Amino acid sequence: MALKAFREQLKHLKWILAFVAVGLVVTLIPALDFGGPIGSAQDVAAWVGSEEITYGEFQQQYRQLESYYRQVLGGQFNEELARQFNLRKQALDTLIDRRILLMEAKAVGLQATDTEVQNTIVETYTDEDGKFIGRERLQRLLQSNRISPKQFSEDIRSQMLLTKLDGVLAATSYVSDADVEKAFREQAEKAKIRFVQLPASEAGQVTVGADELEAYFAENANDYELPERRIASYLLVDSAKLRREIEIPEDELKAYYDANPAEFTREEQVRARHILLRVTPDRDEAATEAELAALRSRVEGGADFGQLARDLSDDEGSAQRGGSLGWFGRGAMVQPFEQAAFGAEPGTLVGPVKSDFGFHLIDVQEKRAGGLQKFEEAQALIRSRLIGERVQEIAETKANELAGRITAESIAGRDGLETLAQGEELAFETTSPFGQADAVTGIGRVADFNNAAFGLQADAISEPVKVPRGWAILHLDEVLPPEIPELAEVEDQVRGAVETAKQKEAAVDRLAEMRSQLEGGGEFSTLAEGLGLELQESAEFGRFGNITGLGNATKVVDAALGLDVGAFSEPIETSIGAVLFEVTERKTFDAAEFEEKKAETREQKASERLNQLKQSLIELRRRDLTPEYAKSLVEEFSAPPEAG
Repeated sequence: MALKAFREQLKHLKWILAFVAVGLVVTLIPALDFGGPIGSAQDVAAWVGSEEITYGEFQQQYRQLESYYRQVLGGQFNEELARQFNLRKQALDTLIDRRILLMEAKAVGLQATDTEVQNTIVETYTDEDGKFIGRERLQRLLQSNRISPKQFSEDIRSQMLLTKLDGVLAATSYVSDADVEKAFREQAEKAKIRFVQLPASEAGQVTVGADELEAYFAENANDYELPERRIASYLLVDSAKLRREIEIPEDELKAYYDANPAEFTREEQVRARHILLRVTPDRDEAATEAELAALRSRVEGGADFGQLARDLSDDEGSAQRGGSLGWFGRGAMVQPFEQAAFGAEPGTLVGPVKSDFGFHLIDVQEKRAGGLQKFEEAQALIRSRLIGERVQEIAETKANELAGRITAESIAGRDGLETLAQGEELAFETTSPFGQADAVTGIGRVADFNNAAFGLQADAISEPVKVPRGWAILHLDEVLPPEIPELAEVEDQVRGAVETAKQKEAAVDRLAEMRSQLEGGGEFSTLAEGLGLELQESAEFGRFGNITGLGNATKVVDAALGLDVGAFSEPIETSIGAVLFEVTERKTFDAAEFEEKKAETREQKASERLNQLKQSLIELRRRDLTPEYAKSLVEEFSAPPEAG
């Protein structure tokens, strides 16, 4: 499934994902690599006004979001998809939004007392009989998830404050009876259609005369207007050139290694796979254990462990990988599983092993000892890291020194800036014309660069701006005002637009002929076959749903919901051609059903309004508080993920 489809599928989960920060995320699947720049747990990842969000919070939120995506997408979710979703930025933005709402809750005087927190914990974490699971079992759950009791209590307190804030905001939102009825109608009215789609490109050849081009351009000239563009020259402190000039002595590398042993200490790890069988109402503990013991005998008899895991394991995430859990260290798994895996030799089967999840059969594949990595093994990584840090420091210092010279020596104009381009680490370049949101050749799509260019007066020089290649100081060479080009400059575009419009008209005309034949008693499938078109059937769709085979076709949806079963539409122009359809099923508003579901619909509409209010509040406070990412994260987040 494409990335775009995943995003559409997950839109309705925005607020669930935004605040999945308290529930205990117990999993047997090790998390994906957190990736990217990271500091210690106490380092600051972002600032929200005067408040700080630590890397520890950032990493925890990342793990929880990742776990949630795994639950939603199952085996389709992987490390590449996490990168395309920009999951790290999602996690940090989620924490920022959450912190903003917590600050708002405190600002309006909301509180969650210690007694309320304790009562909530007792009422939430219960056993099968509805009784509190007890301090010891809760402590084990916290330990298995590496959450301290203090952190857990504060998370519960925060969630209670957010719930109370929801109550305050909900009280300000009124949902009228008319709103409820409209919402129910939108949910209740459905249709199915069968249709033919004639692409414009298949409607026949068209010719476009010069007079048609001129007439179309005269009527639609504003569509071809070029926005304000700018041309800038810039002095570049090039990080790549600096990097080639920097050498780090071996004694400095060794000193870093000696001073930071934790960075090069690898924990003991195991690579294993497992088959999980859960205890269910239809399969008690004894039966589950016996069934897993039988599976062990099959593996020992030569059966393929991976295939059995894919076919039978109740751990859906690992089952699709043949039961593989990859490499994991201590603390990543629940205790009984961890003890069994770390206590066995590579190449052995262990189990049945009982845990809170059920019974496991574990295939221990490899082990690697923990301990301090040798200096020789870590040397290349240390050199790369130190050179990177040194380059950033030198480049920024150099850029600031240049900015100081520009001010102190009253250097002005493009020529003045170019005179500073002396030394191999400096370059002087000029852009092509670019708009505010355009990618700039040689720079890329860097908002700070474009904002600096569009914030300058003509012939002015900017402060240093961080760009992927280093640091740039801009001179605004020229401002090109918005303009409508001559027809000759955009003739190919105009010709394409006219051809497409005429082809769509032809497609509509051909389908209009088909409709006339249908009214005369023609059979839809026969007529479609005669035109070489496929007669397609849609799934059921509603007012705001996509139509199978057509996608987001609002005009088709509106027409279908206005017709009775058996009625044919008029030909409808679409983005790619024209469509003609017959309504095969219709569901309409039912007053009795509405009365039955009125309260539920009102609750859904109120929840929707509440989420809209929260989003508006967050956007308002973001403007006031101007949240900031840690410097190490700014560049990572500025580059958009690749489209999928």
